[in-house]
Amino acid sequence: MDILLQSHLLLASNPEVLAGVDIQNDGNAALISKILNGESYNAIATVAQEEFTERINVTAESNSRQTIDIIRSQLSHIFTEEKAELALIFAIALLQTFIQNNYTGPSTPIESFDALFQINDEAHKVAINKNLVQSLTILGQPAYELVDNPEYLVIALLLLEQITKEPTLFAHDVEGDVKLPEISATETPALVAIAHWWRSRALLTQLSIIPEPSGNHPLVASSILSSINLVHAITKQLPQDVTDDFKKQLYTIYYLENVKCSLAINTEHLCLPSLTKVKKLTNFQFVLTGARAKRTKFQQVAHAGLIILAKSDPNSHVDEKNSSSTSTTPESFELNSDLLLEKPQFESIGSEPIDEQIVKKQKLDQDAGIQDDKLLPIALRQEYIPTELQNLDPNDQPALSNYDTLQLLLRLYTIKKTSPAKDPLVEEELSSLLTRIIYQEGNNNWTMFSRSLWERSILETTKAKTIERGLLQMQSLVEELGLKIQTRLIPESQDQENNSPLPRLKYIYQLPFMPRWELDSSLAEKYMSLGILKSAVEIYERLHMPCESALCYAAVGQEKEAERILSDRIATNDQDARAFSILGDIRQDPQLWAKAWEIGKYVNAKNSLARYYYNPPKDSGLTRDYNVVLSHLNESLRQYSLTFSTWYFYGCVALECERMDVAAEAFSRCVSLDDSSAMSWSNLSAAYVQQGKLKEAFSCLKQAASSDSQKNWRIWENYMIVAVRLNEWDDVLLACKQLVNIKRDKTGEGSIDLPVVEKLLELLISTEYNSEESTLTYFQRQCIEFICVTIPSVITTSGRAWRLVARVELWRKRPWASLECHEKAYRAVAHNPDLEIDEKIWNDTVEACEDLVAAYESLGEMEGKYGPGSLVCKDWKYKARSTIKSLMSKGKNNWEGSDGWERLLEARSQI
Repeated sequence: MDILLQSHLLLASNPEVLAGVDIQNDGNAALISKILNGESYNAIATVAQEEFTERINVTAESNSRQTIDIIRSQLSHIFTEEKAELALIFAIALLQTFIQNNYTGPSTPIESFDALFQINDEAHKVAINKNLVQSLTILGQPAYELVDNPEYLVIALLLLEQITKEPTLFAHDVEGDVKLPEISATETPALVAIAHWWRSRALLTQLSIIPEPSGNHPLVASSILSSINLVHAITKQLPQDVTDDFKKQLYTIYYLENVKCSLAINTEHLCLPSLTKVKKLTNFQFVLTGARAKRTKFQQVAHAGLIILAKSDPNSHVDEKNSSSTSTTPESFELNSDLLLEKPQFESIGSEPIDEQIVKKQKLDQDAGIQDDKLLPIALRQEYIPTELQNLDPNDQPALSNYDTLQLLLRLYTIKKTSPAKDPLVEEELSSLLTRIIYQEGNNNWTMFSRSLWERSILETTKAKTIERGLLQMQSLVEELGLKIQTRLIPESQDQENNSPLPRLKYIYQLPFMPRWELDSSLAEKYMSLGILKSAVEIYERLHMPCESALCYAAVGQEKEAERILSDRIATNDQDARAFSILGDIRQDPQLWAKAWEIGKYVNAKNSLARYYYNPPKDSGLTRDYNVVLSHLNESLRQYSLTFSTWYFYGCVALECERMDVAAEAFSRCVSLDDSSAMSWSNLSAAYVQQGKLKEAFSCLKQAASSDSQKNWRIWENYMIVAVRLNEWDDVLLACKQLVNIKRDKTGEGSIDLPVVEKLLELLISTEYNSEESTLTYFQRQCIEFICVTIPSVITTSGRAWRLVARVELWRKRPWASLECHEKAYRAVAHNPDLEIDEKIWNDTVEACEDLVAAYESLGEMEGKYGPGSLVCKDWKYKARSTIKSLMSKGKNNWEGSDGWERLLEARSQI
């Protein structure tokens, strides 16, 4: 029963699940009941009253490290191993209350600081609070200094470390790798596995209150959420009568939180596998497709647009669907536009003829369907849409389960982080996702609906016709949290149900964290992007964010004011490594970056130093020093190894200075973080080539080619070169074809690698030709198509290329086609305007003429294309003489008597 109740806490189940539990006589169950009812603060007060007979005594003179040591010692004394479950419940209550006071609102009615700590006066309380905030600093990045109730998060983290018996992450001298948690499906007790899960949630919470992910915290959190053994260890100890649907919900939130973790620690390219698994787990069906829509009030004809068709499995997570059906949601502001409709009005899907649904200028595989392994499965034609979705009314789609709505939101965040900013097509895709969530039937969960409104506002503030609603909606959402808003622009809601914390906390751990100050600062960023500098700076000053305020001034060219703000910040807080680093960025001063690194191992400071010594300013008197650059990057990556861009720069520098072992390691880490990075695969192959590891290089190039959405010709050229060295001729042929397709528009016949094509030709004509198409090998068919169809379509002046085609046509027993190619080879050279002034071109043309005459002589009397009785060229002698005569007339004035002229006379005399 204890594990079942803890599992309900993980799922944030409805309080009704405790209907059969004796809460009066079970203290732990009573505490869990308070948490599930949204009264975590009461659970804290109860435990503090019963267990903290001696409150934590931190002196005013203690520093942050001493404060943590004192708290840890007191907690281990209060919560012995026999009280592990109570300690876990207390940690959960603390974390839930911290989340409510800083992320979801509304603020809790009571605080328990005085019940937990021995306080002498207000100054003493301020000193302890300052130490607690400082203890949450990670590698020189200070936690947000106005965070509410930091003691709740600190104590929760310490208790979870104690329960899981894992190394602490509070030590200021923690450097390099830390021992990562190991969770076994069979050996790890369920309670410990649950504690690990809550610890990952707490660590991600701590990461959300610093500016950027850093340190060992992301590694520990991701290691916990990257092993499915976490859920296996819990489900194995659940009672026998627990339904499969309940267990499925645990697996569902696990995969959702795995995605959330990847987004939080900037490894967003690892999200797709978990999203695919959770989609199958909930049997969720959705697709991005096109439909005609009217977007304005005066529009007569509907135009093409994107739409998400989505439907939840009616048998999946029935309880979960209706869990928040009674909750109210934030107000969705109306557009109130004289021009635009509130939402697009779609015509029925597939109302146009099938033949008109084909995407223009795109070759489609008629057997293609929906690819589920994409962030947004796309149906290009009506028949590719799943049957269950084809019958949906695009203007009135059914409500989705909350877990399926979460999937759409997480896919939206992944697309945002993996796509170019302000890309019109990407914004259209994001809008279609948000429209599906916001305008669905029924009630939405408060957190998901408010997040959808927020993301819609972000998109709308980039468009002139919707910017007013976007800004007003953002302001409203900031104020509706009910957290420390000094001035309100919008009247406060009197609906008490809307202020209930339950629906707000329900899915908070499955969505990326956005603390209240981040919402405010995002609003400031939006003001900044619109040129409203004063309002942006006012928000930053109110939030006590001097670094952001300085960046705001620097962005508009007011570096002096930015420097003043940062200098003042350093004067009042000389341990803010981020302030030192940003000031170093503005002044381009290595000493400031070095100071930032010395204070707190601030990773960005090392990255700035590496860039500085890689490309030193002209007035510095320095030259590029690869060893120094690599040293700085190495130290940066030792502190935080999950940054793709730093690994990529590290690898590029190593390639440039021919440190191939370092380059191979760097790009190996790049592709492990993002296996869709074509350039990383290509650079890794380059390192392997230099090391003589051709097979490994070729494997990497295959990955690069398959990931090459931008069609980079350099990747395909390297692919071809390595394939030639390995005698992989099918791959050589593929690369040649791709190079021609990619480069033909810019370089024409320069896209043909003639030496390689000649080698392919030799291999082709060394085989036996069979006129029956079905008996040809794959290589023969593809090579014939490439040489006889693709290459002729790009040749303009290359006689050599035409002669290659002629040889293949002759091998195919088509002498008439071969002779035609020889004629084209001659014309390609003979039309050169420099023929009469450049003797080399004259001699090349004479040689081409001799080849054509020889072709007339050898092919002219062969059987023609019309079978027995026909000839390839009946009057071949006449054509040969005419060709020679024509060329002699062109060269008579300039080249009579030359060596080429004599060769033409000789050729004419032999016909």
